[in-house]
Amino acid sequence: MHENTIQLLREESCRLLQVEIELLQRMKTAKGVVVDEKADEHQTFSSASIDKDLKMLQGEARKLERLEMVLAVVGTMKAGKSTTINAIVGTEVLPNRNRPMTALPTRIRHTPGKKEPALSLDNNQSINDLIVQLKQALENTPAGNQLLTATDHDKDMSELLVDLARIVVTRTVL
Repeated sequence: MHENTIQLLREESCRLLQVEIELLQRMKTAKGVVVDEKADEHQTFSSASIDKDLKMLQGEARKLERLEMVLAVVGTMKAGKSTTINAIVGTEVLPNRNRPMTALPTRIRHTPGKKEPALSLDNNQSINDLIVQLKQALENTPAGNQLLTATDHDKDMSELLVDLARIVVTRTVL
């Protein structure tokens, strides 16, 4: 039932956006309706402002047609932000633990056709440095070597370490 309501709201919103786009286009093309601003006069609508508004409205219409949205979730530490996002998405895309897990601003974007989440970091040099230091520290201790050896039998951990090593090598070469 709620899917029908969402569809109806989307269709009505698209219709209203289209009406506003058409009105702005008619205003822009009608003679004498939109005049250029003069130094001592401010116009509510100018050709430049109408073009800017049209571009914005067309972008919003595209987002609405694709059901794209931005939802900001803000709260204090341990307030349940990750749990709330996971509930909205319907799967665990963010970790929820007894310690802070999402201290950095995080953007989750749905990509049609993509089944597995991908993590991308804007500034990952500090993480790469940490990985190198961690690997060196593990290799320099018997317990660390044992841990690294134990991961040879853990397929997921081995794949993660190979990926991390590839990232570090790639970033170091660049």
